[in-house]
Amino acid sequence: MLYRNIRKIDTGAWVDVLFTVDGESFSVSAASHVASIAASLSLNANELEAVDGGSDARTGTLIEQPVVSVTSTRKEELITIGKDGWTDAQQKELIEILSQE
Repeated sequence: MLYRNIRKIDTGAWVDVLFTVDGESFSVSAASHVASIAASLSLNANELEAVDGGSDARTGTLIEQPVVSVTSTRKEELITIGKDGWTDAQQKELIEILSQE
């Protein structure tokens, strides 16, 4: 098993994320993982580094990632379609999302 942790270079603090693969290498590049985590934290990719190893290296206080609500994201997707473009299923889905708010 291979573990990939992401660390903020200037502080050495670990990000609260862990990638694993049951094999000798990841199918996703370290640069891609770093870029996506940096974007979620509103950082530049050069502020983070990926650390691969045989165990979870994270210690101490972890840098939390923002929580993105899948429901909110889906609601935004449906709203951008516009009511004239919705299928019956999409309209029903939006009504269900709105009723849960």
